[in-house]
Amino acid sequence: MLSFTSSVVIFLILIVIYFVFRREFVIKKKIADFEVKFPDDKNKTDDRSWYDVVIVGAGPAGSTAAFFLAKLGWKCLLLEKKKFPRDKYCGDAVCKTAIEILMEMGIYEQLICEKKAHISDSGGMCSPGGLSYIGRSKEGYGEVPAALACKRILLDEAIAMAAKRMGADLKEEQPVADAKFDSNTGLWTVSIEESDVTFTARVLVCADGAPSRLATKLGIVTQPPASTCSRSYVEGGTHKFKADGVVFYNKDLLPGYAALFRHPNDVLNYCCYIIPGNPKCVPDDIAYWHEHLMKEDPNISRALGNDYKIERMKAASLRLGGEKFSYDTHCIVVGDAAGMIDPLTGEGIHHAMEGGKLAAHFLDEVITHGNYDREVMSIFHDRWMERFGFDFKWSMLFCQLTYRFPILLDAATAAVQRKGDQMLLKWADIMTGRGPRHMLKPEFSFTITFELFLLLIKRLMGKPTKVQKTE
Repeated sequence: MLSFTSSVVIFLILIVIYFVFRREFVIKKKIADFEVKFPDDKNKTDDRSWYDVVIVGAGPAGSTAAFFLAKLGWKCLLLEKKKFPRDKYCGDAVCKTAIEILMEMGIYEQLICEKKAHISDSGGMCSPGGLSYIGRSKEGYGEVPAALACKRILLDEAIAMAAKRMGADLKEEQPVADAKFDSNTGLWTVSIEESDVTFTARVLVCADGAPSRLATKLGIVTQPPASTCSRSYVEGGTHKFKADGVVFYNKDLLPGYAALFRHPNDVLNYCCYIIPGNPKCVPDDIAYWHEHLMKEDPNISRALGNDYKIERMKAASLRLGGEKFSYDTHCIVVGDAAGMIDPLTGEGIHHAMEGGKLAAHFLDEVITHGNYDREVMSIFHDRWMERFGFDFKWSMLFCQLTYRFPILLDAATAAVQRKGDQMLLKWADIMTGRGPRHMLKPEFSFTITFELFLLLIKRLMGKPTKVQKTE
């Protein structure tokens, strides 16, 4: 009879083998293997009465896809239901992958020079057991910072306008009512709410956010969002927070978390993320946890102080971990609508932008080849899953482990305390979606295991653990 420990080890080994097999040994389909059905589509021209691509939703995913499609020379329509500037509720953290794309788009320096974004340097974490570490990342990361904070009301407009400058046809105040596909012409007809206006295009891209109303209406997305996040801005000069960003892992909220991120002018974004897995923390309770932690979590309340001025809480839904399907005939789904949000962190801006860029280059190949059958469009799903989607499985596994065993986060924080900023940078890579599998690397997993062993001994002996202040 196998012991419990042996069973767990065997189970984990089987999981690793399964994911490695899926990623490395499944035969990959190629666009060129399919029949050419629309040979004239490869001829780039503005003379057609229809667009090559219509994108519904001008958030980071849709606008990034539009930018690169326009850059590649395709006739692209970008529809936004509201007029810019318009808000979006989230944590406002823009991680390294997204920053690299902002640089490529030529708007990173603009955001910094106009004081619309704040580069994060000092940051860290506070574990469920009260362990904490604040370090610096700028020196370790170099030219591209680990993260920056930018209000979505500013970020989304900047990306959309960059797409417009590149040549995408941006149309604001165009709420989409429906989309119908004509199999005879191979064209989508997109209709606008309370209007007779319609647009036609060869390919439809649903980038309409976590609710994913259009992709749901089309039957591509079948489940509602399962998570949520809150946001409140704290007025500059009224708080005591000194770092640029700190994640607070409150034991009762796990696998979710709360965070504080610094914006220009000393403004803070205080946010909470509810991640599925804890039956005591459900999306409908976001207002309770937002207020409760602000007052009752000792680390958060100490960082805010007694005289902080904070706006009313706002909240938004999150679609985590990737949808089973993000494609159909002549159609793909990208960004939050496709669930391109990391289950470990609830963060999705960088995956949305990376997914948008990936979508543009995929569609460039597809249009050039001239086939948009469902099986062809499934290649997009395979590509983004291979790029970062399969890592969501590791993220989900780890976040569920942290809920059941909060001491793992204590051990991770203790490892960062012991190793300093270099270990913090590795943890930052995990938390920003750039390297969730770093947890499996010996220099990380062995260090955490060692700290876990020490913490267990200390707790059994009743010894206190090392705590640092998190202001």
